[in-house]
This record gives sequence, structure tokens and C-alpha cells, in this order.
Amino acid sequence: MQIFSYSVGVKVLLVQPPIEDFYDTSIRTYPLALAYLAGSVSGLCDVSVADLRTGSKRVVKQPRVFEELRAFYRDDGYTPFSLFTRFYRFGASPVEIKRIIEREAPDMVAIASAYTTYSWQALEVARIAKEVSAEVVTVMGGTHATLFPEHLLRHDFVDYVIRGEGETPFATLVKSLSSGRDPRSDNIAGLCFRQDGDFHIGAINIEHNIDVLPDRRHISADAYRINRKKYAFFLISRGCPFSCTFCGKPPVPYRKRSIASIERELAECLDLGIEAIDFEDDMLNLDRSFFTDVLRLFSHKGLTLSAMNGIYPATIDVPTLQLMHDAGFCRLNFSLVDAQEPVLRSQGRALPTSFLDLLPWFESSPFLVETHFIIGLPGQTPRDVVETLIFLMGRRLLMGPSMFYLAPGSAIFKETFGDVQMSKEPQLGLLRSSVMFPWNELFPRKTTYTLMKLVRFINWVKQCLDRTEGLTKLSDLLEVAATRNPHDKELVKRVLLDKRFTRYATREQRFIEETHDPDLVRLFFKRAKEAGIKGFKTSNRLLIDV
Repeated sequence: MQIFSYSVGVKVLLVQPPIEDFYDTSIRTYPLALAYLAGSVSGLCDVSVADLRTGSKRVVKQPRVFEELRAFYRDDGYTPFSLFTRFYRFGASPVEIKRIIEREAPDMVAIASAYTTYSWQALEVARIAKEVSAEVVTVMGGTHATLFPEHLLRHDFVDYVIRGEGETPFATLVKSLSSGRDPRSDNIAGLCFRQDGDFHIGAINIEHNIDVLPDRRHISADAYRINRKKYAFFLISRGCPFSCTFCGKPPVPYRKRSIASIERELAECLDLGIEAIDFEDDMLNLDRSFFTDVLRLFSHKGLTLSAMNGIYPATIDVPTLQLMHDAGFCRLNFSLVDAQEPVLRSQGRALPTSFLDLLPWFESSPFLVETHFIIGLPGQTPRDVVETLIFLMGRRLLMGPSMFYLAPGSAIFKETFGDVQMSKEPQLGLLRSSVMFPWNELFPRKTTYTLMKLVRFINWVKQCLDRTEGLTKLSDLLEVAATRNPHDKELVKRVLLDKRFTRYATREQRFIEETHDPDLVRLFFKRAKEAGIKGFKTSNRLLIDV
């Protein structure tokens, strides 16, 4: 939890709230949006950034709405193909939040509410701020605030909500409050508030100038690391021109930054000692010409580059990949969604033939490739996912599964719930992947869990291939497993021979079958008979011979 401030009058505290879930991606918590807000009010106020999410976690009580997950996520056993075990709070406790707000004594607390499913933790910060002082002005922004402003404003400890991109509205709000004016009469773009017992909901704000730089002085470079390297998030564009049915991003148009502004920000990052940069663009390489200009700018700067949001596969080619390698990309993330064309068509996406054509090239390339796909999409069947597993496991890549959930704001969400304002708060917890909620009736939790376990098994095999020479068939893995953990050989044998997933129960000291679908495991091995699995870092290959 890092706090930095620069003093100019009215005091503003920008907050990234904690989250509660079975997991968090620790290398994806850099609060770039707050740095942009800090930059927008530079010179207008005394501003601090409090990241209340990064750097700590503790086990907390699992919500009752997740009770059915106890059959799947357990902390009383061992398996090399584990998924999740415990429910955590990632970030500051309520007591710590109160202590920080008391110490900072802000006039305004602005809280990022990026995720609907974690909106309770964001609201918790606003509530605590008002407990510290009823005079504190509370403001909320982010994706959830943009989609469901009324959900936040129903709570009397939330004064204002900003919809859309927040730099200009937030700066204008700070100016209004600093001068003693009532912001409700200033016609501020995107601003939402209560007035005379009703809600005033502003239109989604779109920034016209996206060349304004984030103020990274408010973020400790030492607090955020990828493979021990100081990293930062970076944007070269905003928005997306497509409308995939499962995507819940607000309707923000695609825009590119100027090369000059990107160059200035790059220089600032280097001056701060940043060693790695992750591009967080929704469509990083949509415009191939623009992307190559950016790559030349980053080339030979000594940075490690990544794009964990995913590379758009349709515009990638070998010359671009070579430029990416020169610029500092070593690991590539691609968003495939599914390998079956009918499934992709149903989601408003085309089969990325250019990426598929490049798969043989990647075999001998210097890149490590991770390919992401979704399990449980509407219109998808378990067999579709099995076919995707078989297709991907024979390539030199790591498989990155995502369990489907209804993203608020997506076309699928609207088809399911209509135009709602999230009135039933307990349901908010279901809008996350770790819950494995069966939005597609063909994917009950047992089916989704089984498919996730198969992916874990395949990636475990890939790891074995990278570490051990001479493996040619799955049965060879039994001896490798025996050297890993005292229980691995038996656990692997039960997958290979019995087509069942088990765990070693540490309390009972015996092997217990996990809650899964053995028929689906058998279907996988039947379809994969004589198919090959390749490593992730090497092209070592073995056959599925059982």
C-alpha cells in the first residue's frame, strides 16, 4: 500500500480498493487509471494515490452465495493439477483503510469501481471515508460506475459518480469544489448525482485529447514487478471498434495517441527506472502501421514488453513479430476465444486464420506463446472445448483458459437481464469467472471444473516436457511424477489409467476422488488418442497413448 502526495491546496485521495476472490493476478494491479486522474488535477490540488489492493492478502470467510463451490475448491488436499483453494481479501482491511484515510485527512476521496463483482469493496471505502468525516466528498468512477451509476448512488455515502473517461470531468469537479461552487449546476460531462430525490445521470464522457500523460510520481516503481523487474502499465490507444457479444467494455470509440506523446511518456518511464512495460490496450495492434511505428520507438531501449490483455491475431504477421522481438517482446498473449469457427461466429468474431497460419512459424521462433480461450460460452458445447484443447496442446504454447461469466454491459448480459441497474446485490458475486456459474446449461460446475483440470493436466505435461528429455509417451510421465512429490505418481496414474482426477487428502492421509465428470475425461482421451502434446518452452513432443 503505497501513498505519495504533492501539495497544492484542497486534498484529494485517489484509491484503488481491495478485492475479495479466490485469486488475484498480482502482476496486473498497477493503478494506471489513477495516475491519469492525478495528472489531470496536477497543479489544482494536493493529490495522493492509495493502492489498497496490492501487496497483501489474507484468508476471509467465503460468502454464502459461493457455498456450492466448497465441493470443488478445497484446502485439505494436494494435487499437481490444483485450481483454487481458499477465499482471500487482496489488500487492506477495513481497519487499515480507516487508519489511512484518517492519516491522509482528505477533502475528497475518489475511488475506482472498475469491476461490478467487486463493487462492494469499492463502496466499503466510500462508506469508511464518510465515517471518518461526513464532510469528505466521495466520488466513484470506472467501468462499473459507467455502466451502473444508480447502483452506486443508491448509497448515501456516495456523493458523485463519473461515467466514462474521467480526466476532464474529475478535474472540472475538483475546480468546482475548490471554488465553492455547486458542481451539480456546472453541467460537468459524465457527472452523476442525486438531486431532489432523483438521480441525475450524465452521458458517458469521451476524452478528446488522449495525449495527456499519467503522473507516475504518485506510484512507487518498486511496488510493481514482473519477474523482479519494475513494471508499469502503458496505453498507446483507447477503445475498441468491435462488439463481441461477451465483452462488457463501455462503448468507447477506438482512438490512437500521437507518437510524440508516447515518446514523452516512454522517456518518463525510463527516468523512473521502469524495466518492463505491459500494454493494456484493448486493441494494441489493430492499426498495423501505427503499431510498427510504436515498436520502432521502443526498439533497443532495454525494456521487457508484454501485452497481457492479448494481441489481436488478425493483423499479426512475421515482419511485425520480428519488430516486436526487437522492441522487447519475449512472451506473446493471444486471444483465441475458441478454435471452432461456428462458436466464434456466434460471438461476433471471425476465425483468426492469420494467427493459425503462423502457428508453425512460432515453433522455431524466439517467442513464448500463451493462447487464451473461454470455457462455457453460450452456444458452445463441452465437445467444442475438448476439440480446442486437442488442437492447442499439439502446439508449442501454453494454454490459458478463462471460465465464462456474464460481463455486465455485454450483449449476452443484456439478453439475460435486460436493461437493469443491479438491484440485487448478492447476485453481483456471481459475475466472476471463479464462481463457474452455469450461464450455459451445458456447463454445470462439474463440467467446467473438469475441463479446467484437463487444461491443468496438459500444461503440467508441457512443463514436464520442457524439464525432462526423452519423454515420448504419456506413460513415461509416471517416473517423472515420482521425482516431483511423493503423491504425484499415484495421482498421475489415476488420470492416465482410470481417467479420474483425485487429490491426496492431507487430514485423512488417503487419496479421494475429486468432484468432476469422468465421462468427459474419457471423451478427452478418446478424442486425443495418438495425438501429441508439445512443450511450452521447447518443441519436445509425446503421444497420448493410453
